[in-house]
Amino acid sequence: MNWRKVIQFTLVHVGVAITAVPISSTLNRIMIADMQLSALLVSFLVAMPYLLSPLQILVGNWADHHPLWGRYRSPWILIGGLMASFGCYAAPHAVFLMSDNYALGLAAAMVTFTVWGVGVNVASVSYLSLLSEESQQQPGWRSRTVSIMFTTMILTTIVTSIGLSRILDPFSISALYTAFGIIWMIATFFVLFGAAGIEAAPTAQTSIRQNSANNPSTALRALANNATARRFFVYLLLVLISIHAQDVLLEPYGADVLGMSVSATSRLTAIWGVGVLLTLVGGLPLVRRAGKKRAANLGAVVAAIGFAAIVVAGLVQQVNLFMVAVFVLGLGGGLMTVSNLSFMLDMTVAGAAGLYMGAWGVANFAGQSLGSISSGLIRDVAYAVTGSSLFGYVIVFGLEIAGLIVAVILFRTISVAEFQQEAAVSLPDVLALAAD
Repeated sequence: MNWRKVIQFTLVHVGVAITAVPISSTLNRIMIADMQLSALLVSFLVAMPYLLSPLQILVGNWADHHPLWGRYRSPWILIGGLMASFGCYAAPHAVFLMSDNYALGLAAAMVTFTVWGVGVNVASVSYLSLLSEESQQQPGWRSRTVSIMFTTMILTTIVTSIGLSRILDPFSISALYTAFGIIWMIATFFVLFGAAGIEAAPTAQTSIRQNSANNPSTALRALANNATARRFFVYLLLVLISIHAQDVLLEPYGADVLGMSVSATSRLTAIWGVGVLLTLVGGLPLVRRAGKKRAANLGAVVAAIGFAAIVVAGLVQQVNLFMVAVFVLGLGGGLMTVSNLSFMLDMTVAGAAGLYMGAWGVANFAGQSLGSISSGLIRDVAYAVTGSSLFGYVIVFGLEIAGLIVAVILFRTISVAEFQQEAAVSLPDVLALAAD
């Protein structure tokens, strides 16, 4: 792998990732706090990429065997990235259509959020599979590339969040459309430039792939027969539910409980991003010294402290404490990201990268979807029962703290060596069964 490839991987990752920034940091707050839409409905729409995560197994597995336009990964990177950028741009237009015609607007929102979600899934599994494959011979590049990708993404997220805050001060619908249009153009450029030539033409050796399975059910059977893989899947699911349940609710919490403006809540992503950036940049040496598992567990503890401080900020009505707590949450989230992603890239088997990356992608996106939807449901139910905006949010943040503690305990039982030993035994049998 060379630096040109690292830059291209980074551009593609950033291009896809920034499509979520205006949706999860601004549009969700407008829908819940300003338009008074159900938090459960908003959570469902925002979680669409995660609800569609089984596509990752389907696409990853299909691409293992079937080239498109002479390549196995890059065409899917391009298609998925462009779908994500367009779906993001169309999202606010569909949402505000609900104000005039709720049924039509809801149908349009379902379509546009689905296009966005499909695109995120298709692009994500494709570039992560390609990264895993190209770094098989140079495993040291994995942690470095992941760190660079996510550091750049967080920097871009911070800049995007600040830009959104400025464009939306004062807030207007036309300004919101302008902001989403700028994101669309930037994301499209990054995807087009990043995907160009990122994957070499297959050789006689690489064109005959013996990866994963011929269908998603076989791929899932391969995971079911690997006890360590099952535990890691559950770990990813649990830790991602715990860390991401706040994604849809953090900005509405600032609006409903602390009375913050649209411009102010849009800056929360930048504050969180600075915390993530610090641990992404400074966390890699810690990961190398302490190990990926210890670093991930430390990140979980810091994130739990951040959630506790967010609860206290609402109880004592302190906006400044809330912002500090969001920063601390970013510190913990950044350390968990670089540690867990590096560990995840180790949890693959040569020749079956698409299968395992698809599976971990499903855990990733399913965890985020369950976190978002359950948090929206809990918030709505608590508000309906008590009439208190604060109470529902506090319950969600408290459950996230508990989930992180359980995840730390579970992670102790997972070993890369055991996973690979079990895969070496179970995967050939599953593939042989599928061939019969």
